Amino acid sequence: MRRTGVWMAAGLVLTVAAGSCRGSVWPGAEATREALISLHQEVRGRVLAGELARADGFAYAVDVGELLRVAARLGDREMYAALRGFAVRRLIVDEPDDPYTRGFVLWRRSPAPVDEEDAPDASGTTEALRVSEGLWEGALAFGAGKDRELALTILDGYARHASDAAGLLLVRNYFNFGSRDFATNSFLVDYAPDYVARVARDTGRQDLAELAARSYEVVRAARSPAGLIYDVFQPEMATLFDDRRTLLYSPNDIVQTSNAAAIAGTVLEGAPEVASRVLAFCRDRMPGLKLAYYGRTGEEARQKRPGIEIWGTLTEMSVRRTDETGLRAFAPFLVSNAAADRIPGGAFLYVGAHLLLGLEALDRYFGLERPLPMFR
Repeated sequence: MRRTGVWMAAGLVLTVAAGSCRGSVWPGAEATREALISLHQEVRGRVLAGELARADGFAYAVDVGELLRVAARLGDREMYAALRGFAVRRLIVDEPDDPYTRGFVLWRRSPAPVDEEDAPDASGTTEALRVSEGLWEGALAFGAGKDRELALTILDGYARHASDAAGLLLVRNYFNFGSRDFATNSFLVDYAPDYVARVARDTGRQDLAELAARSYEVVRAARSPAGLIYDVFQPEMATLFDDRRTLLYSPNDIVQTSNAAAIAGTVLEGAPEVASRVLAFCRDRMPGLKLAYYGRTGEEARQKRPGIEIWGTLTEMSVRRTDETGLRAFAPFLVSNAAADRIPGGAFLYVGAHLLLGLEALDRYFGLERPLPMFR
């Protein structure tokens, strides 16, 4: 079944070696705003044209979720409405005769029904978090109370993926609609403690506060000795070892920097010591940051460069952490790579969303006027 070990399917380990090598001098406010508007218009055009599918013909929920956040932050109501409509029609599960799966988010789906049944495949927990957060930010940006409630419904569905393993919170990677079984493992991208904690504070919901606290515990437990974050939470390893640290690992101890950065970005508020180590690890290896390193030693495990989406993640993190050194290291790579012809066509929306989130954060750092001119 699709997601047994296939965490790459959501696009979280895309690499574009050539694009990552293109750096430049400090971009400044004007170049940042120009790159932001240009890339946003390209992405916006595709979304409004209904071109949400990747090269394999499927639209991925993680793409939709990240783009919902982009639209909310830029004030683009039309793009947000198009993405929200698609999510409700094709990705968010709400079947009256199956209340248990209400609020589950499908990991991917064809943009339109391909047959009469068009049965759901499997849910995704990373996907649920991204779509929920996109709707939550949309509710704040546009005063959409229904989207706030829908975001909470998705979080409730996400919470039903939770179990316990070795005293840690196991958010199981997916639910198989065919077999009605949950996966037995998890990945660290399946947690987003800062977002869950934020919603818990805003709603006063103690169950979400506990979910967030236990999620922080998992991310802290997944720290590698070199300062990165391991990818996999595999409870079955407990049958071989009695140390729960062996349950959290990356295959062959190889950690992809894009994954570590993505996970670190979800704990900036509640576990800054974890996020700061990842940020420092990447910053200290600039401008020659590589695709992957060994988690124990920090030695290079791959000579390739990371995918260009990482510059958006690291720049946004640097803005949020007020890390001027990080900004100076990452922002030139972000702005110089944030062009349509630099982005891989097979996952354009996924990569474009990450670049846009970084550009929006950098634009905000420069203090430029909001909203963007076309949305005033």
